[in-house]
Amino acid sequence: MINVVSFSGGRTSAYLVYLMEQRRKQGEDVRYVFMDTGAEHPSTYRFVRELVKFWDIPLVVLQADINPQLGASNGYTIWEPKDIQTRMPILKPFTEMVKKYGTPYIGGAFCTDRLKLRPFRDYCNDHFGRGNYQTWIGIRADEPRRLTRKGGVSYLADISDVDKQDVLDWWQEQPFDLSLPEHLGNCVFCIKKSAKKLGLACRDEPGLKIQFEEQCINADYIRDGHRKTPKDIMYRGNMSLDGIARMYSNVDYQNLYQEMIAAKRFDTGSCSESCEIFQLDLF
Repeated sequence: MINVVSFSGGRTSAYLVYLMEQRRKQGEDVRYVFMDTGAEHPSTYRFVRELVKFWDIPLVVLQADINPQLGASNGYTIWEPKDIQTRMPILKPFTEMVKKYGTPYIGGAFCTDRLKLRPFRDYCNDHFGRGNYQTWIGIRADEPRRLTRKGGVSYLADISDVDKQDVLDWWQEQPFDLSLPEHLGNCVFCIKKSAKKLGLACRDEPGLKIQFEEQCINADYIRDGHRKTPKDIMYRGNMSLDGIARMYSNVDYQNLYQEMIAAKRFDTGSCSESCEIFQLDLF
């Protein structure tokens, strides 16, 4: 059986890669796949490259290849880690997706399926054969709500009882780390993030916000008119990204950040905001 680790670009997922790499060195067949939406933070891409550099792992980087014709199936493009932020076009998969399907929204979060799940599944079926591989996902033992048992899927929790703090402590001892606050993890402006996290993200990365809005929300080429709300209404509370940014533009940043900490909005199980291929949560 081939073990395929779906590496999300986060610390917990990378810790799973580390454990599985020990098994690969002992002779097990282990493969690593990173699904790129094009909308991750630059620090995430840097972390992915450093992981490959320091651990010398055979990482496959995939991007969805969106067929513009409605009803036609999509494909995938295979890249090498060295192509990240060099040859790989920024935001391309996300942009091509919204051209075809429109913008994702709460209640219609099809982006994970189109940009991660289907390309991953198709790649594995094409290269390993349907039923010939086991998918591994970095979900910890302290995340019981995310541990949905599914045939052909295993989790970090199956081979380790580490919790979030254990993972943080482990990374402090490593020669590289993910230098990124949690509210900027995954797709920077993910529709599953809370308004406060998005408010912090807009304050931290105004340039990325402008680029994301221009290419992935407001452009004329984006499919529109097929749902009840306008294409820029993507977030909780029928909010647009620009509306959220304006709502928090004059709020004291440190107070907002500390409020998130006090409310445990960064704690394990506090939200469902990540895009694992079969599960959704952050960190």
